[in-house]
Amino acid sequence: MRLVRWALLGLLVSSSPGVTAKYLWDKYPWEEEPASRWTRDFSNSARDNRVPLPTTQLEQERIGEKITVHDLFDRWVLNESVHVGRGKHFTEVTKDCKGKIELDFALTAAQWQNRARRKRYYQSIDRLVTKVGRQLLADFGNQLSGREKAAFMRALHALAWQESLWQHYIRYKNWFFVVLSGTSYNALDDWGITQVARSHGHADELLNERFFASKGYCSIGSTLYYGFMEYYLVYMDARSLPCNNSAMDKLLGAYNEYSSEFGSCHDEFSEDETFRAYQIAAMTGFGNHYTNRTWLRKMK
Repeated sequence: MRLVRWALLGLLVSSSPGVTAKYLWDKYPWEEEPASRWTRDFSNSARDNRVPLPTTQLEQERIGEKITVHDLFDRWVLNESVHVGRGKHFTEVTKDCKGKIELDFALTAAQWQNRARRKRYYQSIDRLVTKVGRQLLADFGNQLSGREKAAFMRALHALAWQESLWQHYIRYKNWFFVVLSGTSYNALDDWGITQVARSHGHADELLNERFFASKGYCSIGSTLYYGFMEYYLVYMDARSLPCNNSAMDKLLGAYNEYSSEFGSCHDEFSEDETFRAYQIAAMTGFGNHYTNRTWLRKMK
């Protein structure tokens, strides 16, 4: 999960009125990309069009506690019996995402507790990550090849695992939820399987506005594409830096930028002890998942 993503730049923007939209676009090139890139159907999953909307209030279900976040959405802490280990913080998106939710990936607690069904879920995510990653590389001109391409594709699997343990939706009866960071320094949380940031530290300092305006978070495929696009664009910078010598240095440097926004070198850390500890933990987690291919154990 991204705990402090964007925090430092948020301070810069809030204290520097002269920072312009052009600066942000130069800093975050994915903000300029058209929504048509990520709003395609990557999963071919059945959608929730025919699932009837609930006729009762969710609060009556007593499945957790909620807090309203800056009058924009409700963040829920769901009971263990509902999330069964698939995260802690969620937002309910039943009406907001009507017709966009991919049912193959929106499992109930009972479905998740079925070992065979859970295995199929992980296998489906594995295929979806690969499909989205290949499409992303094709969209940007297939600039990676050979061992570098294989390493990058493996890094996409590790990134999604590090960010969310490959989780995106939860279904409870006919209600649907999307996973949130919950404890982020970003005021409006980080959303979905790749933890896309919605803001800086202040609610008015919005990020990834096209993604959220398109309701990209409603689709697991769209959220994968958008997060992978961010990582790809920072990777293309990290791979050219002299501070990153090995193939792994380049992947770690890109993840350092993706997760902490501090820098694209694999050994570039903050002097602030708390922030530095976060960077090291995030990069170590990503590196370990990449090396061990942690997700493979879930598909056996």
